[in-house]
Amino acid sequence: MPPMRLPKSFSVILALALLVSQQPVFAREPAAPASASERPVWTFLDCYEKVLRHYPALRKRYEQLERAKAGRNLAIADLFPKVRGVFEMQTSDDPVSVFGNLLRQESFTENNFALNALNTPRHRTNYRFGIEGDVLLFDSFDTISKIRSARRLVKSADLQADFTEMEAGLVTLESYLGILLAQGLYGIAAEVKESADRDLKQARDLNEKGLILGADFYAAKVIAAGIHREVNRLGALRSTSYKLMNILMGEDAETAWEAAGKLPGSGRDKNELEAWLAQAYRGRKDLAALDQKLDSLRIETLRQKTSFLPKFYGFASLDENSHDWHTGGQSFMLGFKGTMDFLDPSYPGRWKASEAKYRELKAEREMLRDEIAKTLIQELARYETVMLDAPVMKSASGDAKQAAELTAKLYQEGRKSIADLLEMRRGYFETTAGYENLLLALELEYARLLFLSGQLTDDGIRQVNERLKK
Repeated sequence: MPPMRLPKSFSVILALALLVSQQPVFAREPAAPASASERPVWTFLDCYEKVLRHYPALRKRYEQLERAKAGRNLAIADLFPKVRGVFEMQTSDDPVSVFGNLLRQESFTENNFALNALNTPRHRTNYRFGIEGDVLLFDSFDTISKIRSARRLVKSADLQADFTEMEAGLVTLESYLGILLAQGLYGIAAEVKESADRDLKQARDLNEKGLILGADFYAAKVIAAGIHREVNRLGALRSTSYKLMNILMGEDAETAWEAAGKLPGSGRDKNELEAWLAQAYRGRKDLAALDQKLDSLRIETLRQKTSFLPKFYGFASLDENSHDWHTGGQSFMLGFKGTMDFLDPSYPGRWKASEAKYRELKAEREMLRDEIAKTLIQELARYETVMLDAPVMKSASGDAKQAAELTAKLYQEGRKSIADLLEMRRGYFETTAGYENLLLALELEYARLLFLSGQLTDDGIRQVNERLKK
C-alpha cells in the first residue's frame, strides 16, 4: 500500500523541523535527556506565552509602534515654545557693523561722530550671548492636523501588533498540534509494531516446523519491515516537532518537555459564510489598522491642500553684547510675525502626491477585503469537507481494528496467512493515522477560520487551550 499522506500544513512543519534538525547548534552542550516523568509538562497556552516573548515579527511590530509614538510626540512638540541659547563672535570694519556694535555694547562716545571714525572706523569685535525663543500662535490648524494624523498612525501600529499576536497564536497552534499528532501516530505505530512482532515470532516458529509456507512468512517480514520503518520515521518526526516548537519559543532546540493534552475528537459548530465575513470585516485587526492609516492619509492630504494659509509665531530674545568679555550692554526683543505663501512651486506636487498615496491605500484596502473573503471561502470549504470526512474515517478506523482482530482469529484457525494478518494490521494503522490527521485538520482549520475572521484573540487562545487539555 502507498505510504500515508500528511496534511499540507503539517508537511510544511515536518519539512522545517527536518531542516532545523540538520543544522549545527552552537550552544552550550545539552544535558543528558531527562526521563519522561522528570520532564516539565507544558500546555499550549504555556507555549503560546513563550512564543509571544520571542516571536521576532512581533518584536518588530512593537518597535514600529514605539516609532509611531515618537512621531506623534514630535508633532505635539510643535505646540510648545522652543528656547535656545545663542553665542556669536563677530569682527568687522564695516561702518554700519561697527556703529551698531558700539551701540549694542553701550560704548558709543562723541568721538565716534567724527567723519573719519564714521567713514573708516577701526575694526570692532562683538561677543554676543543670548537666549531666544519662539512659539506657535496660529498656523491654520496645520500642527493640529499633524497631531491627528500621527495619533491614527499610532493606533494603526497598535492594531498591527495585535494582528501579529494572532498570527503568532496560529503558528504556535500549528506546531503544537503537530507534536500531538506525532505523539499519537507514534503510539499507534508502536502498538501495531508490537502486535506484528508477536505475530512474526509465532509465524517463525511455525515456519521452522513447516506448518506455514515460507513465501507467506517472508512476505509478512516485508510488511513488518514497513511498519518498523513507520515507527522509526514517526519517532524522528516527534523529536523534530519538539525541536521546531523549541525554536519558536526561543528555547534551546534540545530542551526536553512533554506536551499536555491530545487532539479533540470532534469539531465545532460552524457559522454561515455571511456571519464569518461580517465578523472579519468588523474584527480583523489588520483591516482596522489599514482604516486608521487611511484616515491618517486623508487628514494629511487635507493638511497639504491648506498649507498655503497664514501662520503666526511669537518670538523673544534677551542679549548681552560685549567687546572685552566684562563690560557691555543688554537688550531684549519681543514680537510676532506672520507668513503666507503666495507662490510655492512645491505646493501642487505635495498635495497631489499625498492624494495619490491616499487613493493607492484605499485600493489596497479593497484588495484586503477581497482577500479576506476569498480565504474565508476556501477555509470554510476545507473545514466543511473535514467535518464530513471525520466521521467516515472514524468508522473506517473502527472497522479496520475489528477486521485486524477477526483476521488474527482466522489466522489462528489457519484460514488466513501471516501475510494477510500483517497486511490488515498495516491497513488498520494507515486508516487510523488518516483519522488522526483529520482530527488535526478539524482543530487547525477552525483555528484558521477564527484567525481569518479576527477572533483568535486571547479568549480564543484560551478556548483552544481548554479543548486540547480535555
